[in-house]
This record gives sequence, C-alpha cells and structure tokens, in this order.
Amino acid sequence: MNKYLNIFSFCKVIEGKENAIICDFQKKNIKYVPSSMVEVIKMLTTLPYAEVENTFSDQKYIFESYVNLLLVEKFAFFSDLRDEFTPISDTWESPQVINNAIIEYQFENYNITHLIEQLDDLNCQFLEIRFLDCGKEKLASIEEILQYCDDLVLRSIKIYIPYISQKGSLQIYHRLKKFKKLEAMVFYGSDRTKANYALQNILFTKKDMEYIRKKNFDDTDLIIDFEYYRESLQYNPYYNKKIGIDYLGNVKNCLKNESVFGNVNKNNIIQILKETDIKELWHVSHDMILGLKDDELRYNRLISNNLRKTSEGLYEIIN
Repeated sequence: MNKYLNIFSFCKVIEGKENAIICDFQKKNIKYVPSSMVEVIKMLTTLPYAEVENTFSDQKYIFESYVNLLLVEKFAFFSDLRDEFTPISDTWESPQVINNAIIEYQFENYNITHLIEQLDDLNCQFLEIRFLDCGKEKLASIEEILQYCDDLVLRSIKIYIPYISQKGSLQIYHRLKKFKKLEAMVFYGSDRTKANYALQNILFTKKDMEYIRKKNFDDTDLIIDFEYYRESLQYNPYYNKKIGIDYLGNVKNCLKNESVFGNVNKNNIIQILKETDIKELWHVSHDMILGLKDDELRYNRLISNNLRKTSEGLYEIIN
C-alpha cells in the first residue's frame, strides 16, 4: 500500500500574495498552481495519504486533480516510507568572506596588486576588472595583473577593455587569452557587437562604461537554481559577499551606488567589513523587500537596484 505521497526534495512550494508556484530546481521547471492546492500539499507532507484523502472526501474531484498534477509533473511520488526521505536543508553557507568583486582601474589612484592580494586573502572567487584605459603602455600592465592573478585562489576573471578598433581588439585578445584565470574579455564602446569570425570568451558591446556602471539587471529574467534559492531565503544574492571599488579607490556595495564605506588607500578591506555598515545590504533577503516579498517568483528574481530601509524595518527599491 502506498501510505505516503512524498514531495521531491528539489521541488519547493512558494506562495505569493495572489498566486503560488511549485519550482522544480532539478528540472528547471516552474508550475503555477491554485492557492488552494498549497494547503493540500502541506497536509500531504505531514499526514498519511489516506487521512488527507478522507479530509477532502467531499471535494474528491478537486483533490484527485491536485494529486494527478503532482504525479504527472513528477513533483511527488508514492511510497510506504517517509522517515527515510530526509529533506534537503534550506540553509545556505559559504566559506568565502568575499565571493566576488568588481574593480574599476585607471592605472592610477591606488595599488591594484595590493587590493587583489587583500581580496585573495578573503578567498574571493570571481573578479571583474574594468579597465578605463588601454593604450599600448597600459597593455603590459594588464598582462602583469593577469599574470599575478594566475597564482591566486581566484577561480575566474572577467575584464572590460575600451574598444579601439576591430584589428586592435583582436590583437589584444590574442595577446591576453593565454592567462588561465581569464574567463572573458568585453570590449565596450564598440562599433559592433561581434567579431568577424568565431572566437571564444570575447564580447563586444556598444554600451559605454557609464551605462555599464549604472545599469540594473532585468528583473524579468528568472533564475531557477537551488543554491540561489537557499541564499535568497537568508541573504540578498546580488549584494551578499560582494564589493565594488571605483577608479578612485572608493569601496561600495556596488559601483552604481552612492554610499562609500572607505577607500583602499586608507583602509584595508577587512577593516571596512568589520567597522562599517557595508554588510547591511548583504542581509536584505527577498522576503524583506517591498514589492518583492509577496511575489511568488521572489526567489527566482535578481534585484540589483539600490535599496533603502523603511521605518518598518523593510527595504524599498529606490532606483
């Protein structure tokens, strides 16, 4: 006898103010379900199937349609066991103090090698360097920076370089592609959006650096990822364990934000993390953001906008 109807661990029921979804993070699938179905699912996860079925005996057709949906979509399965199917923890943990950093660099104002060394000590995994100049004399410095990074903990580096010409950009690409940590090169301010022939890890954009600095992500793009879901339950996935350093050395949550928490010429990164409020936005989970907390897709959205705390202790999107 099939005593229990078990929901697969990677399938999460998420309620919004008006709608509800079942998100299958393993199959990358989102299914809208009636809000009335959520209560049925909650009962099925705690009680034997026959007991829940009996509770809805006067709504047999609706109950059976809900169960059929769970089985057809493979969100659930029958079993005589329940205790042996341990749910996957929703707790999110990371060993990194800083996971990713975005740096603007104009070959002056601060020592970039010293800065990268600090980030490496904090176990930073992903580094984005936006070079604001790329004359011939600067290219050798870029090579030195990338060579230095090859021996660090960093997993990958993405660089932005101002577009000069099609020929000049391709020459730079072939000169720099040897560095093992370099994941991608983006040439900004370009007169085209792609090379004349296929190349790996190279992008061209017509956008200038001012646009790139201030642009927010499109919040209609959905992310179906279990680690992202777990992180957004406790933290803000966009801001968490992230810092930005502008071309003057100012340390921010994000380069487009106005708030400055220190300067790398005066403060160590670890000092800024300990002595300022830079980590406040790290802890603003999606359940704390007005206009998002009641959205059934809140754990699938990326909100890169700046946030401001309200008198109720929640946060509002300000730009």
